[in-house]
Amino acid sequence: MLDVQGAAKPIYHDDWDAEWSAASECCLHISFHIVAWYPRMPAAQDADKYLSKWWNLYMVPSPLMGAEFLNSIIISGACERFPDFKFVLGECGTTWVPYLLDRMDHECAGFPGLVLNPSDYWHRQGYTTYQDEGLIGDLVEFVGVDNVMWGSDYPHPDSVWPDSQDVIESNLKRVKDETVRRKFVCDNVSKLYALK
Repeated sequence: MLDVQGAAKPIYHDDWDAEWSAASECCLHISFHIVAWYPRMPAAQDADKYLSKWWNLYMVPSPLMGAEFLNSIIISGACERFPDFKFVLGECGTTWVPYLLDRMDHECAGFPGLVLNPSDYWHRQGYTTYQDEGLIGDLVEFVGVDNVMWGSDYPHPDSVWPDSQDVIESNLKRVKDETVRRKFVCDNVSKLYALK
């Protein structure tokens, strides 16, 4: 897992090419973990009344930070230069991905260094993980059946364990294809990390 928040250069910078090249050559897939934005804190004298609201503003949109990682990796041209390089958006969720891919395809058509559409790089090289998203069944074809991996986030407090089986069943109730369901909870991660 690569923590890039405190790095000297943003991940769209060419200086990262040595990292992406080595990761590609060694089949080490880079994972970017969820990092939340920090909304404005309440004043100290208001903390008792407003801290729970601040916490909600912090937690709810935090998976959207994956948009910066996804966009940066693709527009940097890293996926074009290193077609075997794989990246994972850890705990970043899934249902925002189709919007971003559509927006990138629209805004980045003909972007320097990109031969393919941004969504093509995603489907070839990108992955995201999720714990509990009720809309995944409606958006699975847009995210990509080969690009999604379920995770429980155990032992963190927001883990879905010990209710994992119920959560999976609830999330995937509209996914009727057992092959796709198995990809999400088992096969995609096994293939990516050569666990078989």
